[in-house]
Amino acid sequence: MLGRIIKLAVVAGAGYAAWKAYADRGAGGDFFAQALREGALEVESARSAQLRGASTGVRRLAQHMEHAHGTINKRLSEEAGTEVPVPDDAQRAALHAIEAHQGDAYDQAWLRHEADAHARAIRLYERAAKGKGPGADVASELLPELRAHAEEITALREGATAQAGNGSGGGATDDRQARPGNTPGTTGAEA
Repeated sequence: MLGRIIKLAVVAGAGYAAWKAYADRGAGGDFFAQALREGALEVESARSAQLRGASTGVRRLAQHMEHAHGTINKRLSEEAGTEVPVPDDAQRAALHAIEAHQGDAYDQAWLRHEADAHARAIRLYERAAKGKGPGADVASELLPELRAHAEEITALREGATAQAGNGSGGGATDDRQARPGNTPGTTGAEA
């Protein structure tokens, strides 16, 4: 009888250990799935801004974001052993709402989206980094880059606000900034 109890205890212990390992893996899996889902939208959003951005600053930032998030997504997909997903219908609808704007309004909508998306990503990565799941190490490694992105976005947004407040109306950064030899309203290419 004692032998059966010991066997049962061993089986129960092994079952608990397996469940715990699976639960920890699932937590990391949730991190990877959510991070990849958001990262896929970041790449699509950046591609959109490269084509539709009214200002040089937005287009440059979008080019940087596409490359950086493409690299992040590749790293996450390798760690998770899965493919990078395509944006879902809700994400596409959010992107279409931004694309409905033109000119400076597009830039402002895109920068607002980027600020919100990076704030969400930072919270997600911070939670994962504090955990002990499989996503903790990669989240810790990538978190400084996401924070740097957020700072770049904030700086560009603040620059756009300052320009709008000065009445320049030049968006995130004005392509028509005065340069030696330029007359107001020219880009230098016409001069």
